[in-house]
Order: sequence, then structure tokens, then C-alpha cells
Amino acid sequence: MAVNQYLGEVLHRFDKVLEDPLEFIQQYKTENRVKVIGWLPADVPEELIHASGAIPFGIIGHSGGYSWADAHLQTWACSLVRGSLGLALQGKLAFLDGLIIPHICDTTRNLGGIWKHVRPLPWMENYLLPRQVDRPSARTYLTGELGRLKARLEQCTGREITARKLQESIALFNQNRVLLRRLWQWHVSHPGVIGNRVIYNIIKSAMVIPREEHNQLLMQLLETLDHMAGGEEVEEGCLRLVLSGKVWDPPEIMNILDKHGAVVMADDFTTGQRYLAGDAAETGDPMEALALRQINRIPFACFPTARYDRRSFLAELAGKNRAHGVLFLHLKYCEPENFDYPDMRAAVESAGFPSLRVETDVGNLSLGQLETRIEAFLEMLRGRGTE
Repeated sequence: MAVNQYLGEVLHRFDKVLEDPLEFIQQYKTENRVKVIGWLPADVPEELIHASGAIPFGIIGHSGGYSWADAHLQTWACSLVRGSLGLALQGKLAFLDGLIIPHICDTTRNLGGIWKHVRPLPWMENYLLPRQVDRPSARTYLTGELGRLKARLEQCTGREITARKLQESIALFNQNRVLLRRLWQWHVSHPGVIGNRVIYNIIKSAMVIPREEHNQLLMQLLETLDHMAGGEEVEEGCLRLVLSGKVWDPPEIMNILDKHGAVVMADDFTTGQRYLAGDAAETGDPMEALALRQINRIPFACFPTARYDRRSFLAELAGKNRAHGVLFLHLKYCEPENFDYPDMRAAVESAGFPSLRVETDVGNLSLGQLETRIEAFLEMLRGRGTE
């Protein structure tokens, strides 16, 4: 079989899962007789779920069903949350054995109580993340919160999460992040082979496909890529972008960037590089290792840190990647992102990087208007030169 044909088949396996992730995970559950614990973004410790013998399943980027949630959520709740609750109200998440909702904003703080009232699952738990992660007490608090979540997961699955099991899960997830970071470098250097939509689809698929299988697919993919002669390197005429926001939905945005010759060099998405950056220590206390990874993660709107001032972080990210511009993808009604935006824009533009902010909505957006704005922004960047 030709290398390019085999590459296409491997990539198709990722895409096939994302066509209907609910069907995929339900079939996997039936065939393997395992429990499935859903989680909402962001920063839920999937390693804990895996160590309990269950499969973590990210509920993210599913469109449709918003009207089902209208009677239970305020109209200014983001489409990510409304769509997730809508799926539950339609009975499409009834296969879940449990659900973890992290408290990252006002909407998610209220969501758990509403969900338990209107469509309860056998096991539901909130994940109470510390907001001020730079305080000395944050590490102690978070280790304790992870311990509480561990005990609750053990009750849900009926299996003890030993230190050894958790360390093995941490090693497995670390391997996944290492492989994804290697693939990201392939994307940056060979965007004609691994385009924007392709790399982000693969990252999102990690939230659905069990890690053992996902790691095998990534290793097959990287081995195939390494056997390719040369490939299509980044050309001087390509526009280098840094993206910022919470999520990269709708995915058609990446199609627009691919179409117009823009390469995403870096981002701070919870469904992008923030998801695959940084590993947990594989030695020592595994609970503390998970806590430290969380505390040291790169910033986004819900978790500002003194170590990573978000404004300077984004400007430095753009400089490090020689970006021609910064594109803000802001989920409609996401208050944390909207509060941060004026300072973020001022920081990147003061550093010499033009920027554009577009408002996004999961599954409910005028793509024609969006493409017109992005295309105009890219043409402006080309007018400034692409050296």
C-alpha cells in the first residue's frame, strides 16, 4: 500500500470517530463492558477516571439540542454548556455511568444542580478547582480535592485507585501528550500534510478514543509520516497565526484557515495546546503530581496566574512563533474571555501583532460572514508582508 494511501486511512479513523462520538463510545462500552465517565471542559483529571477502570469521555463540541436547554438555562449561557445539557435532555447521554463538571465559571457552577434535577445520572460530581492558584494553600487544597474526587470515583466504579494504578495511568496520558506534541511539530513544519483541521481533529479525538488505542493510532501515524520523503514544508508565503480562546469550535473555522493558506503555529485553547502541554510526574505521590500539573498549566481566562500573566504569555507566544497576527476565537456569552479581551488585545498589539476577534457559537454560526471577516484579516496581514 502506498504511504499516502495508508496515511489517509489512519487519518480517516480519527475523523470517523468525530463524525458521531456518542455512537463510538456507546459501542466501545458495549463491546468492552466498561464504565464510561463523561466530563465537561476543562481540566478534569482524566488519569483518575482511567485509574478507576472507567473510560473518560469528553462532552465537547456537540451541536444541536439547544432549544431543549432553554427552559433550564439563562439565554446568555454559552452554547458549549447549552448543547451538553441539551444532549442529556434528549436522552443521548443516558449511557454514561457518571459525569464530572468542573467549576470554571458562573455557568458551570450552577449547571450541576440543574442537571441533577432534570436528567440525573447514576453518579454525578463537581470538581472544585482553586481560582487563585498562586496562593500557597492552592496546592494543599487541590491535592485534597483530588483525594475527594478519587474516593467518589472508587464508590462509582467499585474499584480501588491505588498509587500504582494512578502512576500507570499518568504514564499512559503523558505518552499521549508527548505523541501529540510531536505531531504538532509535524503540523507546523508540514501544513500541507497535517493541516489545521487535521491536527485539531486529532487532539479532540483524544477526548473520545480510549488512550491505549489513541496512542497506537498516533504511533502508526507518526511512523508513516517519518517514512515520507521530505513533505510539504512551510513556505515563506504562509501566514503564521496564533489563536486564543476557550475552544476552536465550530471546526469549519480551521477549514477556512486551511483554504486561505494560514498556519496555526500555537494557541491557548483548552481543546488545543493547553490540553497537550505539560506532563505530570511519574514518580512520587501521584495525587500531588496531578495537582502540580494543574497549577502549572498555561493560563486561560478562568485561571489567571502570576507565573503566567496571560497578556504577556500570549504576546510572547506570538513572538516565539514569529506570528503575523493573532486571531481571537471567543465563544459567545463566555464572560471570562470577554472580560480578558481588552487587555489581551492591547498586549499583543503593543507587541506589534495585529489581531482580529470573532465571536463563535458551537453549531450555530453564519460561516459565510465569518469567512469574509477572516479572509479580510488575512489579506491585511499579507499586505504587511510575510517575511
